[in-house]
Amino acid sequence: MERTLWPFLLAFGLAVFSFSPSASSQSAVNGQLAFQAMTFEDCIQYAMQNNPNLQQVKLDEVAGEYQVKEVRASGLPQASLSGRYTDNFALPTQLLPGEIIGQPGTTVPVQFGVRHGLYAGLEVNQLLFSKSYFTGLKAAEAARGLYQANTLMAKENLVYNIAQLYLQLQITDKQKEILNANLGRVVQLIGITEAQLQEGLIKKVDVDQLRVNRTNLETEIQSLDINYGQQLSLLKYYMGMPMDTPMQIVGLEEAELEYPLSQGLNLQYNTTLRQLQKQEELTGLELQSVKDGYFPVLSAFASYNWQGQSDKLFSKENKMNTFGSGMWGLSLSIPVFDGFQKKFKAQQIEVSQRQLALQSRQVANQTQMEFHNATEQLRQSRSLISQQEKNMQLAEELYSITKLSYQEGVAPLTELLNAETSLKEAQTQYLTATLQQKLAELGHLKTSGELARLIEAGSK
Repeated sequence: MERTLWPFLLAFGLAVFSFSPSASSQSAVNGQLAFQAMTFEDCIQYAMQNNPNLQQVKLDEVAGEYQVKEVRASGLPQASLSGRYTDNFALPTQLLPGEIIGQPGTTVPVQFGVRHGLYAGLEVNQLLFSKSYFTGLKAAEAARGLYQANTLMAKENLVYNIAQLYLQLQITDKQKEILNANLGRVVQLIGITEAQLQEGLIKKVDVDQLRVNRTNLETEIQSLDINYGQQLSLLKYYMGMPMDTPMQIVGLEEAELEYPLSQGLNLQYNTTLRQLQKQEELTGLELQSVKDGYFPVLSAFASYNWQGQSDKLFSKENKMNTFGSGMWGLSLSIPVFDGFQKKFKAQQIEVSQRQLALQSRQVANQTQMEFHNATEQLRQSRSLISQQEKNMQLAEELYSITKLSYQEGVAPLTELLNAETSLKEAQTQYLTATLQQKLAELGHLKTSGELARLIEAGSK
């Protein structure tokens, strides 16, 4: 796939925060990166080459090409050679009337034939006219379009799943960063309160509460590490990468401009509808093929046969007697009556056509509903993230003021702990809202057909 799709996905806003990972060099060794620090584009490119499901769908496309060639080849001359050797070790005997040798009233046993026989033949057939042949050729080419639609759908789902996981991995990493920052503040407070405890300024329960908070934060960080590992394993699965391969993802810089999402629904690029349309085309050709069975089939044929006979093989005394025969002609097959088999088969296909039409209608309605829901979800998520961002800023200000008040001895430790908890919750809510917004943008991109359009454009 060309690289024209990836700048879009980067600008689309899959990156939510600005990370500062160490720069990494990448080199290809036997199709794999020597150092598995992979960008989003690297993950997509790797998956396009190694995802087993996508490779299987692509092989269907290759098989479709061979199918077209197979159908086309059936219209070319068909030639076959045949050969046979017979050893008549017991020649057939026939009783003949003795009159033929001057012995009337008697019968004479006579053996017919020779012991050894060699036979060889060449037969050539050429189809001259068959409507079913041309319809079958069209059907094979239409099947090629169905395989291409299947490949596009597989690519669309693959990009969508990898984009989701790549985004979730970055959110998880950012959550861990926030928790580590909170843990650092709690550890710092523990040091301060332990000194205050020794001076008798606070109670031991205050220090114990901070220690409990520290343990809780460490547990949350460990849980995030587990979630991160599971998400990374799932990403490897979609990419077709061995699970024991060391891998890291490179964070994306926050996009300055988001990709302008499609304002309308483009059913033309809906991959499910494309599949159904191709299936409708195929059933239409299948129906035409059945109707073509009422037309005659005209073929030309030619054959030449050679035979040799002798009582002994490879004998100078008994030379091989050879004979040749040949013919050519035309063969016409005209269907007359098949017990209404074609009629009933055509009716079955017509039922399938109506079913496919209803499925297409249902998919179109469902897609319109999903696009409406995705648009509404995107609108709400953008409004929510704006509120959560303000709420997080307010929590940060509140924590700074409370911390200063605590250090000055004005506010109790409980207020500082409450402010710290509120800040962590506000940061978590902001991350959750950010994730929901980006997932909503990704869902809107897929539902509108824009993702499939971009993938198709990037494949050309």
